[in-house]
Amino acid sequence: MRNIEILQYWLYVLCFMNSGYYAQLLDLYEGEICYKSNDDSNNHICRRIEDCAIVNEGIKQNTINPQICSFDKSTVIVCCPPTNKIITTTIASPSTTNIFNSPTEITQPSTTGKSHKANEMCQQYSDLIYTSIKDPILLSGSSQNIKIKNCIDVLTLIVNGTKAVPKEFPHMVLIGYNKEKPDNRSWFCGGSLISDTWILTAAHCEKISNVPASWARLGELNYLTYNDGTIHQDYRILQRIIHPSYQPSRAKYNDIALFRLEKKVKFTEYVRPICINTNHFLKTSSIIATGWGQTANGEAFSPDLLKVILNTVPAKICNKTYPKSITSKLPNGIDDDSMICAGSNEGKDTCGGDSGGPVQIKHMNYTCMYLQIGITSFGRSCAEKNSPAVYTKVSKYIQWIENIVWPTM
Repeated sequence: MRNIEILQYWLYVLCFMNSGYYAQLLDLYEGEICYKSNDDSNNHICRRIEDCAIVNEGIKQNTINPQICSFDKSTVIVCCPPTNKIITTTIASPSTTNIFNSPTEITQPSTTGKSHKANEMCQQYSDLIYTSIKDPILLSGSSQNIKIKNCIDVLTLIVNGTKAVPKEFPHMVLIGYNKEKPDNRSWFCGGSLISDTWILTAAHCEKISNVPASWARLGELNYLTYNDGTIHQDYRILQRIIHPSYQPSRAKYNDIALFRLEKKVKFTEYVRPICINTNHFLKTSSIIATGWGQTANGEAFSPDLLKVILNTVPAKICNKTYPKSITSKLPNGIDDDSMICAGSNEGKDTCGGDSGGPVQIKHMNYTCMYLQIGITSFGRSCAEKNSPAVYTKVSKYIQWIENIVWPTM
């Protein structure tokens, strides 16, 4: 591109900012959807300004004031209308080190071809990240509305149990055990919002000290303060459905449950369902765990929602890390078909109070969305070297979940 053209682009960018549109900077990355259409082929995509012929021509003719997604050093990323150009991205395969695999961004494998209601609902929930505003691109005074992203999409997570930020994990649920009203001392389990009425959690979270799970708090970040940048919602739990094969007195298998709320949840930028993994053959080297549990053995629960990256461990290796005191409840060992093992050699782990919460990966098809692959179930000792924790694999139970949450008429 000639220097004079580059200068023209930057003059338009400066004019764009000075004209009052800077407050609507989309904060989107190259390749993300900046305007979602009912027909996916008509979505507007964030592209480098030199790769968007329509915006280039509009600038030359002074008919378009481009909406800016973000900046990549000196390059402007603009909201580009659809073209016939196809952009592909290749992600490197993960490497393996020691007992744990190295963290990496995961490409979601193709589905098995079976249609799942959970996948259909995931697509619907992905629309909840958008907010409608008046179209700022056209100079003709058009009153047409467009959809912009209203969420947080953290691409790089800092490990070792760092604090989550508002809107980052809007599916997270605190589960309380005070019958009268929600209380800061009653939060002992976590869960995930998977629909407008249902919470996915662990079966052993049904009761704590014979007190049944009674409350679900959604949209929370720090439950000891009202100044955490979120707006939470409390709902009474009306029904607790435990997987029929869960037998806590005999074994630790099938640790999964569904809790039904008293009424439909109000979706906001702080409260939105997570997608559920339906691909039983999905393999990932790392997962993201979130919860309000203990930061170490014997310590108090964290009032802040914490996030941590854990590395998955093969079931054969995981089996060797558990003593007889636990393996007595695992007569068939770690079941690779229904369990996931994950941990770290760097002091990262889930702990007491994280039970029932999700382990997830970033969804590769929908921005700002996560794909839940597991439920925090049990472990030996928090953050102990070569002592991975065990998580219920949700894809094993997808039919059971769908029959309850989205029953066919």
